[in-house]
This record gives sequence, structure tokens and C-alpha cells, in this order.
Amino acid sequence: MVSKYNPRMSGDVSIISDPGVRAVPVRKRNGAEVSDFVAVEAPLEIRVGERPLVITMRTPGHDDELAAGFLFAEGVVTSGKQIESIRTEAATGMSDRAELAAGKVGSGDRVLVELRGAPDAEAVERAQRDFRATAACGVCGKESLEDLDQALPTIARVECATDLLDRLPDRMRPHQTLFAATGGIHAAGLFTLMGELLCVREDIGRHNAVDKAIGRAVLDGATSLADRILVVSGRAGFELVQKALKAAIPVMVSVGAASSLAVDMASAAGMTLYSFVGPGRGNLHL
Repeated sequence: MVSKYNPRMSGDVSIISDPGVRAVPVRKRNGAEVSDFVAVEAPLEIRVGERPLVITMRTPGHDDELAAGFLFAEGVVTSGKQIESIRTEAATGMSDRAELAAGKVGSGDRVLVELRGAPDAEAVERAQRDFRATAACGVCGKESLEDLDQALPTIARVECATDLLDRLPDRMRPHQTLFAATGGIHAAGLFTLMGELLCVREDIGRHNAVDKAIGRAVLDGATSLADRILVVSGRAGFELVQKALKAAIPVMVSVGAASSLAVDMASAAGMTLYSFVGPGRGNLHL
């Protein structure tokens, strides 16, 4: 059972106005009709210049970081210095229930990215090719198996004590405010190799949360995260390991289990992968 708290009861009124959370009416099993909080899921279109690149279902907030992280992961940019500007264009309105019943999700928001110089045409074509990322999968819409392949940097293996890695999810948890309010959102955090928390981002899509965290580092000038630890609140799927390796992250920690492909990819690249972390447990993959 997911433990949730009511921001009104706790005195945390800031969450009520957060764009990533919405109050909805619900009927409890005892018949009481009350308000509960749900994570917002809404479309975002990322454009490079005037060119539509990708549509992703995400939780609003830190959209510039999401765009930067996605472009970095797809190889469209290799540094934040290549980004001239990022501007968000808000949707004119939300879809009502009648429109949703007719299958219309809405126009959504847009992030308009301007690059310095011409982008890598091949990388743009690969990222644009009918790519549709949903909240459940970071690879949905890829046309062929070859589209899943990406050149990854060589990772210098880093050894971290498991007792340090054990503590990282708990250090991240107080910053998971949207999860505390809704119980339905993922988080990704970046730490130093000494366990200092640098950044936490939340999103209904686990790959989006990772893109936001990495995007923040890219916008801050990072071209490699070889001295960082990535912590994710869910499982370690291959697409998250691939994103981490693209940023040269040498250590990844997941609260959930790891998949077979994630384990194989991490092992082949020299990444330290520590999954299923919790009280009295943890799997250090060899």
C-alpha cells in the first residue's frame, strides 16, 4: 500500500500550486467524497529550430532540462554550449472530458530549442523518426532494432562502498515532494562519488526524470558525468542504463530490480550497478 500524505494536513501548501500535481475528487471506500492528488501527465513537444523532434508524455516542470537531457542522450548535442536558447511555449488550454472521450489529448506545451550552428543531421533524423516516448517506455516508437543502438563512451570502473550506496535513496526521498503527494511518480537523483546530493528531479516517466537530472547537469556545463552516481526510484531498465552510460555515469543505484539487458549492458561497459536497494538488501551486479 502506498503511503500518501495530504499537503493541507501537513501544512505544505506549496504542493497544491505545483504544476506537476492536480487535485481530483474521489470517493473513499467508506463513502466519503474528498479531494486527492494525482500526478499531472501532459504532452510536451520538443522542437529544434522550427523542426518538430519528439513528443513525450511528461509531468510539467523543468521542461528545459528535459529537452536538454533528451538531446544529449540522443546525441543531438554533446554539450550545453551548443544550445543557444531554450524557450517554453505553454498550451492555450487543457482538454475537457468531452474532448478526452473523443480521443483528443490536447495541443500540449512546446519547448523550442535553438542551437549554435547546424545540428548533427543524422542524430536529428534518428531522434525524430516517428519517436513517441510514453510515460512507460523510453524507446516506444523506434522503427527497427538498429534504432536502439547508440555509441557509448568507455566507462572507467569506480568502486563505491555498498554501505554508502545503501544510504542514497533515503537521502533522495525528502526531495520527492510530488511522490509524497501523489504516490505515482518517479525520481532520479545525481550524487557525487562521496554521496553528496546534487540534484533530484521527478516525472511520471522514469526516463524523463533521468533526462531532467542529466539535462540540469548539461545546462550547467557538464560534458561528462564520470564523477557522478545516478539513483533512480524505480527499476533499472536497459534504457535508463543506456542514458546513464551516454553521460559516462560510472555508478547507478536503483530501488527496484534490474532487467537482464540492463545488467548485461552495465557489466559490458564497466558500470557499477546496484539494484533492489532497501533495508537489509541490495544486489551488486558483477
